[in-house]
Amino acid sequence: MPIAVISSCITVAPEISTAAIKDDFSSKSPGKYWFVCKRPENQFSFGDKSEGRTAMTSVVSPLPKIEALHEKHTGCIDEDTKDYKADGDERSELWEASDTWMKLGSDVWYRFDMFIDKSITPTTGRFVIGQWKEEGSARNSPLLAQRFNGGNFSVTVEQDNLAPGHSDDDNLCRVLVADQDSIASKPAGWAHGDKEPPPPKNVATLMSHAVTDGPVVAVDKGCAVGIVPEQYGRLPDPFGKWTTMVYHLRLTAEGSALIEVWADGILIGKTRGRIGFKKDTPHLRQYFKFGSYRDPAAFDTTTKLSNFYRGSERSEVDPDGELTPD
Repeated sequence: MPIAVISSCITVAPEISTAAIKDDFSSKSPGKYWFVCKRPENQFSFGDKSEGRTAMTSVVSPLPKIEALHEKHTGCIDEDTKDYKADGDERSELWEASDTWMKLGSDVWYRFDMFIDKSITPTTGRFVIGQWKEEGSARNSPLLAQRFNGGNFSVTVEQDNLAPGHSDDDNLCRVLVADQDSIASKPAGWAHGDKEPPPPKNVATLMSHAVTDGPVVAVDKGCAVGIVPEQYGRLPDPFGKWTTMVYHLRLTAEGSALIEVWADGILIGKTRGRIGFKKDTPHLRQYFKFGSYRDPAAFDTTTKLSNFYRGSERSEVDPDGELTPD
């Protein structure tokens, strides 16, 4: 008896990429996509209402708060709290859960709304809120980080220092790829250290949030080798208000890396080249963390995260194209 062909009647569901994650943090618990890095100096809450959003709220403070977790990571308190050792830093970070981590060098898009209170001052030292790291990295530094040192919002990447004549102690180069000021007024790269780049060299700064006469590049390359950051706009003042960030990333030390950054629907910068660190063993996975990571400070800082999207296509994070104009 002939077999009837019915395949034309079958409806195939739209393909969803393995990278796809969406979370509006409306739940009172962190959910399956997240690992909460508990430490004595931090506290977290979920499902908080904030200016029409629901959000994750994290506070870094001296108040002890220890709870059991289901994942274990260095620098975080797990069920076996007797083995926890302070590392001299203060953190209140939410991590992507390890089973969602992606292969290093993946082409991936991120979108999120972030709120940072006004506690950070012009004299505040190292302060990172949002970073991407490599599992089993050859270095401990983040591949990409949002930095707020001295109350200035910047985005930096790290690479092995290949500049001629550098000292053994300066084996890392931090490269500025986005800033509240003009990147032409600062060296593109400077020897590793959790500090602001060297002072500007009297180059005129951008006078508006967006650049209309083409991209700006650093006049002084510093230690940056094999990487070209282009600035199309300045990062906004993020303190005391919500800011929407979009990142398109391909993070690799092989020379084909790509970073595109938008803030509040404005293209801020494009960077191509070499990002990250060579290693003898195979590269593994990359992951995102959000929340305060700082040197010890005498004040509390509150950060909030909402409307988080991750995907392998622009349409998965910005379906209407309003947040990522060319």
